[in-house]
Amino acid sequence: MPIATDIVGMGAGWWWVAGQLLTSAVILLSVKQDLGLRAYIGAAFGILMAITFGISAVVTAIDLKLRGGATICAVVLCVEVLLILCWILRRRNERNLQ
Repeated sequence: MPIATDIVGMGAGWWWVAGQLLTSAVILLSVKQDLGLRAYIGAAFGILMAITFGISAVVTAIDLKLRGGATICAVVLCVEVLLILCWILRRRNERNLQ
């Protein structure tokens, strides 16, 4: 019986982490749209929220002791930061060309 409880508990933990990562991804889509519309204040707020949800997913995975969860979340967080930097640099280069 305890093994089944552990398996169910791990599944619930993954749901929390996956939900936070999904929220972070949806916010990133909003950031991309805000950058395209030149709504920089909205984009800055979205960037902060996306990074916050990514860090929260890492902390949650560590707290729940999910195997490989912290690593997956850390990689996703790094990819999110790289995407944000690429979008910002691309926007800056486009502005300099005009």
